[in-house]
Amino acid sequence: MRTQQSASCLLTIIIPLRWSGDRHDAIDRLAYVLHDTDCPEEIDFLVVDDGSPAHTIAEIKRSCAELGFRYVRIDSELETFSIGRARNFGTQSALSKYVMFQDTDLMPYPGFYRDVVNEIKVQKLDEYAERFLMFGVIYLTPAATEEYMSTPVSLRKSQFTQYLLDDDRTKIEKFSTGTSVTVWRRDYFLCAGGNDPDFEGWGYEDLEFMCRALRRAVRFPLPEEFSLDYRNFQSISEYRGWKSIYRLFGDITFQKGIVLFHAWHPVEANGSYIKAKDRNRKLFERKLEAFRARGEEPEPLPMPERGRSLLFRKNPWVYNRWTAPFLGEIVYVDEELLHASTVLDFIRENGISRVVFHNPYANEWMRNVFEAVKCAKIEFLICERGALPDSIFFDANGFNGLSSSYHPGNWARELSRDERQCVADYVKDFKMTGNSLEGQPDRIGARRLRTKLGLAPNAKVLFVPLQRPSDTVIEYLSSPIGGYDQFIQMVRRLTYTLPPNWVVVAKTHPLEVDQPDLGGVVYADDSHINDLVEMADSILLINSGVGLTGLIYGKPVMYAGTAFYGHEGLAAQVSSHEDVLNKIRNFKPDPERTFQFLHYLLKEFYSFGKFKTRTVPWKDGALMTATTGIDFNAVRIPGCPPLTMERRERVLVGENSILFDRYRGIDGNIRRKPAIATPHATKPSGAPAKASAPVNDLNHSKREKRQKNGFLKKIKKLRENPVMFLRDSRFNWLKNLGYFIKKK
Repeated sequence: MRTQQSASCLLTIIIPLRWSGDRHDAIDRLAYVLHDTDCPEEIDFLVVDDGSPAHTIAEIKRSCAELGFRYVRIDSELETFSIGRARNFGTQSALSKYVMFQDTDLMPYPGFYRDVVNEIKVQKLDEYAERFLMFGVIYLTPAATEEYMSTPVSLRKSQFTQYLLDDDRTKIEKFSTGTSVTVWRRDYFLCAGGNDPDFEGWGYEDLEFMCRALRRAVRFPLPEEFSLDYRNFQSISEYRGWKSIYRLFGDITFQKGIVLFHAWHPVEANGSYIKAKDRNRKLFERKLEAFRARGEEPEPLPMPERGRSLLFRKNPWVYNRWTAPFLGEIVYVDEELLHASTVLDFIRENGISRVVFHNPYANEWMRNVFEAVKCAKIEFLICERGALPDSIFFDANGFNGLSSSYHPGNWARELSRDERQCVADYVKDFKMTGNSLEGQPDRIGARRLRTKLGLAPNAKVLFVPLQRPSDTVIEYLSSPIGGYDQFIQMVRRLTYTLPPNWVVVAKTHPLEVDQPDLGGVVYADDSHINDLVEMADSILLINSGVGLTGLIYGKPVMYAGTAFYGHEGLAAQVSSHEDVLNKIRNFKPDPERTFQFLHYLLKEFYSFGKFKTRTVPWKDGALMTATTGIDFNAVRIPGCPPLTMERRERVLVGENSILFDRYRGIDGNIRRKPAIATPHATKPSGAPAKASAPVNDLNHSKREKRQKNGFLKKIKKLRENPVMFLRDSRFNWLKNLGYFIKKK
């Protein structure tokens, strides 16, 4: 017996169950997992009861308690059993970072679960959330199942694997490495929507989720005609159709000897659970195409432990597939339908755990709600664009420069050699690629830019990146300078109070229409922001994110407002032109503190993703960049473990791997389709007919029965998979016709 585990467990084994009259042994088979007598303590077992009859609940609970398993129940007794529903509910109920799906009929060997935990580390599921594990299954015959139980535990794995290698059909019904026995990052599974609830009864719900996941993982090259239902997992020998790539994930662990054994049980072929298979197959084919063509997949599943989140808008910042589960159950209320004075009552009455804002200062209503939430000490989360390319922040401590998240206590620490190298690599890549927050002209380099602007060779440059007067950070975070107009006045004064060898170069915000009159300032609106920063000897701004770019280039940055990077050793605050004159002579940033701050943003605070944007009209004739989608590759939300994904563009494992040997022809190349058969040779004219052997009535009856069964199978195949019916035809013209029909 095991003791029930706590939230500190690493892996939850989810075992779906429904007791039925034709499977009285289902409860007893729960104990099969204990065949692994060397199971690590960090493993939790969770039985998900999907609607067992009421009179069996007490027995199932008692059995789980005796085994040390957790038990949860779905009240679905009047619905068809859904293993997908059970897996989804089990994943939501899990307390661990990883989940594994396993049926009651599967038997592990001693050390199996320890091997699984090791594979999590070896295959780097801890680093890349879209990676997953799959395990093969050897299916035993009735006699072999009895023999397995009486075989010494230490010999079972080797003995029954040997039967498979010997092709002993009296012991082994079949084997498969393309199975539903899989391990996932729990957060990834929930973000991806889990098993699609549109599938009912038996079949295809796990295949559909797997096909989405393997496309996203980009581990192996996709086979030709991916959506083709080609052969079966055991016999497929051409790299064609989704099964050929699907089974490769199970081949990885099978070749390492990590396998489960399936105890035989009778199958009720006419049950309602099985009857749904044909419907599910057609649904599976439609959903394969919908995901390939349009990225359609089920809505993400919430994490129950995260409570309820109140949202006022549904833009990609506050609601996104890769962040939604971390918000728990989402309650959406249009801001126009709720008065600011009643928001707190609504929060209390509806058990809201947190309020999610995009821009908490977007309008007066939103600002009033934000202030009320803060005063009531209700948890909040602000979701906005960060100051590095492709960055997003989720802040539970305030907005921008007003947030305590940027306090040196969070980042001012000595970096390890690897951490320093990580930042150094980012800085080099940043300078080389020239990525920026807004659209920019092509880069020409700092030296050519000086020539283009007509600057004297010995001139020192004070670069002033102008911000948008309508920006929230200008309206609410302009202290101590007081506002945009006051900042402009200070810049005008600097044009004639700076030392003679200094020149002010300014750039209007790319989305701003009006250009302020700054007298002797040199405008460089058609220049790349990174070229301007690189050219600058010092940078002056209110609180723009360009200040962070300046830190990356090691430039002295002066800010006149409230800036999130406004800390000792990083940047210097100024409130008058006298301050500026003093700082350009005396202030230099601390390179070490800059590296510490950048590491914090890159690896601890900022999330990252690729934005889909479009330019739209804004206030007073200006423009705004609207974000229509965010495809995250790193998600960092306070109180949750970080979720990072590879987002690979090139495959991880190529066709030279030994995993592809089963698909390799004698010439060493990958077989992608079987050879088209040539016409059969015909008998020479006049050749004597071969005498037929006498057939007794019994043999004749058997032959008729075989012919009838064969005919029925062909009719079924024609109905379910017409492409493969044609390709498997003995008539070459039909076979060739089958290969003219391509499956995407």
